[in-house]
Amino acid sequence: MRLVEARQAMNQQMDLLDFRRNQIHKLLEEQQKTGSSNFDRVELSKELEALDKAYEETFQGRERLNELSASIHNAEASRQQAEAAAEANEEMMKCLEIFRRIANGDKVPPSDEQKLMEYDSKMYMAAKSMSVVHMDKEGKKYDSLWENEEEKEESPDPSELADNAEVTLSMPEVPEQSVSETIA
Repeated sequence: MRLVEARQAMNQQMDLLDFRRNQIHKLLEEQQKTGSSNFDRVELSKELEALDKAYEETFQGRERLNELSASIHNAEASRQQAEAAAEANEEMMKCLEIFRRIANGDKVPPSDEQKLMEYDSKMYMAAKSMSVVHMDKEGKKYDSLWENEEEKEESPDPSELADNAEVTLSMPEVPEQSVSETIA
């Protein structure tokens, strides 16, 4: 079962338990106001206690599902952040390599020079200034550092990933109704 479906099932069960608890509370209040004893007060109290226990167990189960969802969401968001940081690092390293190549008087493709200029124009100007020192020698010719880049696929939404995670759900049992026929 998907996590989002499990949370919905827990919410539905909590709604059902809450409805039944409210019905019993109303019966107890009515019995106390009128003094009539259509129902056994002890029986109602026992059923209410069982419903309260089932409600609390269901609530705790829903909280565990919420924590699991948050954990999955946070893990995916962290993974995406780490991936973005690694890409930024890789970009910086390529720019530093282009800087080194230009500063040594080597030939780099115009697209690489453009990338360095976009990354840091001062760095580009410093590399060009340093290349003047090496004008008298024949520099190496390099291919672009960005030529073989693949299209990056879009990362999934962390919330969507969490909602679609598969979970095993064990719902607390709903106690049998002892006074249900007369409540409706």
